[in-house]
Amino acid sequence: MKNFYKMSIKLLAVCFFFNFSVAEAQLTVMGLGNYNVGAVSDKGVVSMHTSGGGIYMWTANTGIVQIGSISNGYPATGKTVVSNDGNTIASSVTNTATGFNEISMYNVTSSTWVNKGGLVSTGWDGSVSSTWGMSPNANTIVGLGWLTASNAHAVKWDETNGMVDLGSMVSGRSSRANAISADGSVVVGWQDESTGTRSGAKWIDGVESFITDSNGNNVGEAGAVSADGNTIIGSANPNPYVWKAATGLTYITHPNASFSFKGGATGVSGDGTKVIGFYRAFGAPPMSGEGFIWTETDGRVNLNDYATSLGINTNGVIMGLPLAISQDGKKIAGIGMNASNQMVAFYLDLTGYLSVSDVEKGKNKETISIYPNPVTDILYCKGAGKIEKAEVYNMVGQIVKSFTSIEDQIDVSSLPKGNYIVQLSEKGGKQQSYKFIKK
Repeated sequence: MKNFYKMSIKLLAVCFFFNFSVAEAQLTVMGLGNYNVGAVSDKGVVSMHTSGGGIYMWTANTGIVQIGSISNGYPATGKTVVSNDGNTIASSVTNTATGFNEISMYNVTSSTWVNKGGLVSTGWDGSVSSTWGMSPNANTIVGLGWLTASNAHAVKWDETNGMVDLGSMVSGRSSRANAISADGSVVVGWQDESTGTRSGAKWIDGVESFITDSNGNNVGEAGAVSADGNTIIGSANPNPYVWKAATGLTYITHPNASFSFKGGATGVSGDGTKVIGFYRAFGAPPMSGEGFIWTETDGRVNLNDYATSLGINTNGVIMGLPLAISQDGKKIAGIGMNASNQMVAFYLDLTGYLSVSDVEKGKNKETISIYPNPVTDILYCKGAGKIEKAEVYNMVGQIVKSFTSIEDQIDVSSLPKGNYIVQLSEKGGKQQSYKFIKK
């Protein structure tokens, strides 16, 4: 314990020395088992449920806490979602007065549920309605409302209008709303075609239309929408897609994509710049695939590789199915497999990954960059001026390598695997520090 305390003090000192936050990026296993993660807030509140009917919330301080349940014996349906401030959760909960499950809202502060009903009073398969999405400010919930035993429509609920039927543009066919923009003007989900094919749909100011590619072909179900309503993500066959109001549809491709290896996009940040999703073999378990993060500039990157490149220890967890990303794009949650091949719910917090290098970039147009990261042998340095000195520190602040004269590269091949900080000094005395990982 004494040695651990001394090491913690040293680590704290080195963080202050290099002027970046102690709150480093990290991967946390929230729990073992099949938790259906629905959403994550900017404040790190994760909402989820299990097929057995348990409804849960998770925070770093409280761990997983059960907040509700499906009590009528039917399996859980829909998603359990959380507002951006973490104060409101929406899910499908049993109305004890009727015995049917319905769209419901939970107040985190008062620990109380309020049922919101459906389009009909008596439902089918134990349900009159189900929750699938909520606006970031919790003003509006969207989902599915049953009409008959074989027909359901997309719905949205708000305090002013109550439960509203968004309709179906194909007579006699079902639709569903999966997500809604911040101001409520854009709703996305799916629409059954006359052939029975389920295709991506969007409702803009209440008017429904299919989501199409550049050839005018309908694409698959839409799963999420950015806060401003301009970016929609979803699943096509076999590739996930990103649809933007200004530029249309872009596929997120994979070199192995085929009928037997398919992908889907599952979440988008509030500004529409970051998309998460997965690829996996057709018919394989959900958590067995490859999770990814996608941006327009960098394309699709394996989520585990992305985390490792930031110096995050993933602790043997394969993030096979990322399911939710926060509005600020800095928290990701989903399910995967740990080193013992157990199913886990994971939470990836990227908030602290921005090191002093990113702060310096904001202050100066010209800066130093290092690559590759992670690195095996040679770490290359590129800067505006001549780099006169480089010092490599371990994570307890000890100098492990020092270079008094370098060109544009540092040999780190002799370093043990792990996380390090390199401090680079340019001519004129300017210093910048960067974190890197040695493979």
